[in-house]
Amino acid sequence: MLQEGVELRREVYRQDVEKMAEWMADEDITEYLNEDQNIDHELKNLLSRTQLPIYSPHFNRNGSFFLVTLPSEGPIGFVRLVPKREQAEIVVVIGERRHWSQGYGRQAIRQAARHAFFEWRKEQVVATIHRENRRSKKVFEKAGFAAAEKLATETRYTMPLEHYLRH
Repeated sequence: MLQEGVELRREVYRQDVEKMAEWMADEDITEYLNEDQNIDHELKNLLSRTQLPIYSPHFNRNGSFFLVTLPSEGPIGFVRLVPKREQAEIVVVIGERRHWSQGYGRQAIRQAARHAFFEWRKEQVVATIHRENRRSKKVFEKAGFAAAEKLATETRYTMPLEHYLRH
């Protein structure tokens, strides 16, 4: 069976924020994220404070935010890219558990890296991953990243443009 490809969508609508709040309430999803512990409540508060039709400006303040979507189903996760000098930092979350281990995270990483390299003209993309987060380490390695630096509780993975082009 041919796997459906993911798309990255910049527009964030009210129902998307509601779905993200559900994902962020799941400890298996947030266990290794560097988000506030009550991020699900913050998202719900955002919805209760505002009645905007589109929330994209809120999520794109310090970089670029994309929903990872399947054309047949809608959002299944998100990607955040943050520019930092000559590099971009990336965070990827597949919030729909039934889509874990199906290659969607790798596809989203590759598309976001393309954005960082060709839209922002960054020299490399960096991911900082908790040492115990085996799933994330595996997906980033499959996407072409390599461990570059061990920190106290995390490992920094990098992918330079040259490696992206070869991988």
